[in-house]
Amino acid sequence: MTDDLKIKDRKKNMFLWTAAILIATVLLVDFTGCKSKKNVVLKPGETTTVKDIYDRAKARIKKDPEKARLLFKEIIHLYPDSTYSQRAKVGIADSYFRQKDSGSLIMAANEYQEYVNLYPNSPDAVYAKYQSAMCYYKQVKKPGRDQENTHKAIQAFESMVKMYPDTEEAKNARQKIAQARQNLASHYFTIGRTNLWMGAVRGALARFKQVMDQYPEFKSNDVLFYCTGKAYSIMRDYESAISFFQRVTTDFPKSKYFKKSRKMIEKINKIKSEIKPKTEPKTDAKAEGAEKQ
Repeated sequence: MTDDLKIKDRKKNMFLWTAAILIATVLLVDFTGCKSKKNVVLKPGETTTVKDIYDRAKARIKKDPEKARLLFKEIIHLYPDSTYSQRAKVGIADSYFRQKDSGSLIMAANEYQEYVNLYPNSPDAVYAKYQSAMCYYKQVKKPGRDQENTHKAIQAFESMVKMYPDTEEAKNARQKIAQARQNLASHYFTIGRTNLWMGAVRGALARFKQVMDQYPEFKSNDVLFYCTGKAYSIMRDYESAISFFQRVTTDFPKSKYFKKSRKMIEKINKIKSEIKPKTEPKTDAKAEGAEKQ
């Protein structure tokens, strides 16, 4: 009797154990099945077309550039020979550009330039070339700070204008070049003005000359000429100083540095009139004796 009870208990335990294993297996399958639905891979031949995928990616690019980028990459992977594959590469660059941080802008610039290298005659190539320059322009810093991206932006825009000179994008690029050059001129002038304030006059003059030589279109030439005149007056090169102050009074009559320049000219002229010759003129001793006789 006891043996029969033991056998029944064993059968009961085995049944419960088997049931537990079956339930766990079902739950595991259900869980993995649900998980796989989140990573559905679009395949050729499905009802969703490449245009549908592209449109979905474009719709997401503003609010969720990362998800948009995944869809663009899926197009390139599944439909490499489609025209949408080319456009998806631009979309990938756009998705990086939308994220705006420095690392993403570098990735965007590379993607745009790679597209131009692959498809230079594509209708989107002009846009891509312009956008590659904008990636650097977006990172331009204020005068007084590092200007590496300003130089890169100018180079990229100039390359764009050279490749596609008669486009609307080239017109915009020229405007961006002019703005970037103003930023560089202000940068070097700021350094020069700081040098002048600290007493490094020769260093100041070197920067002022750089601005005049490389950026003649500088919009603050009135203050540039005034500071250059100040630097020369400190060095007691009064002729050079007056020439720069006169440029202010002649070319910028409405500038706030007009009156300051006039006062500096008057001050220098007064100093010059008070300067005595360092040596008395020599006289001929024989002639002096003849006069006494």
